[in-house]
Amino acid sequence: MSQKRGCLILILFLLLTTILCSCGDVIVEPKWIIGVKGADAAVFSSLDYVKLHEVTITIETEQQDGSILEETWEGVYIKDVLDYLGITDYSSITLASSDDFSVEYTPDIINDSLTILATSVNGKDIKHEDGYIKIIAGNQPEKMWVENPAKISVNK
Repeated sequence: MSQKRGCLILILFLLLTTILCSCGDVIVEPKWIIGVKGADAAVFSSLDYVKLHEVTITIETEQQDGSILEETWEGVYIKDVLDYLGITDYSSITLASSDDFSVEYTPDIINDSLTILATSVNGKDIKHEDGYIKIIAGNQPEKMWVENPAKISVNK
């Protein structure tokens, strides 16, 4: 009987230890962050991204040899990102990459259904060395696309 009691106490002790040790707060770090200037929020991150509706777009781009490359991108509309951030009054936005390349998007580009903040292409996540994310403006030349975006600035 004392052996059963000892096993029961041991089991209760292990159970209590497991329960108490698993109650701590879990800190989730974002995979990527974009700074925001001109809005209430200072950043838009991967933690915000998951709250938005993902879309899939297909873009055809002409290659130097004249062939057509078709790519399927997944992401969220830039317009939805701005709405999420409460950015509604603007004449344009400036998107800057981590290497200080920047482009300006007017409302017609922002509202285009082929303008997204992409996280994957052709079913594969954008790699860490490529910054995890890319801004695609499918109806614009590729020089208007932003690799590894680091900042969104609102222009009034």
